[in-house]
Amino acid sequence: MSTPIIETIAVKISALIDAITIAAGFNQTLTAVRPKRLHLEGDINTDLTVIIEQEDPEIQEETNEVITWRQPFTLQALVLDSDDATTAIDTRLNQVRSDIEKKLMENDNWKLDGLADGILLRPPEKFIADPQVAGIAVNIDVIYTVLTADPYSQS
Repeated sequence: MSTPIIETIAVKISALIDAITIAAGFNQTLTAVRPKRLHLEGDINTDLTVIIEQEDPEIQEETNEVITWRQPFTLQALVLDSDDATTAIDTRLNQVRSDIEKKLMENDNWKLDGLADGILLRPPEKFIADPQVAGIAVNIDVIYTVLTADPYSQS
C-alpha cells in the first residue's frame, strides 16, 4: 500500500521532533505525539511532549499536471512546571520554541528529505491547557508539490 506524500511529511516532522535531545546539544529532550483521534490533545499532559496537529491545507498553485499545497502544522509543545520551579516559564517556552525552530531549519531539514519545497515559520502562540499545563505552539507551513492525478507521487 502506498503512502501519500503528506503522510510521509508528517512522519518526517515527527522524527525531527524526536531528534531534539539533550544528547544532541539541545536544551531538553522532546517527544512527538500524533494523536490517534481528533480533539483529544487535552488528554496528553506530559512535560515536553509535542503534539503534532495537521491543519486544513490550501492550494498555492494548480495546473493540469501538479498541485502545490501549503500545509499548516501546529506543533504544540507542553511545558509543565511545579511550584518548585526555579526557571521562569517564559524561559522554558522560549527554549522549547527555539529548539524546535532550530531543528526544523538546520541543514536541509526544511526540505524534509526532498519532499517539501520548504518549511515556513509562522508566529508562535503561548497557551494554557489547564492551570498546570502551559505550552508554546510552533506554527509552520510546509509547501510541497504532488501530481494532480496522484497525491502519492511528487512532480
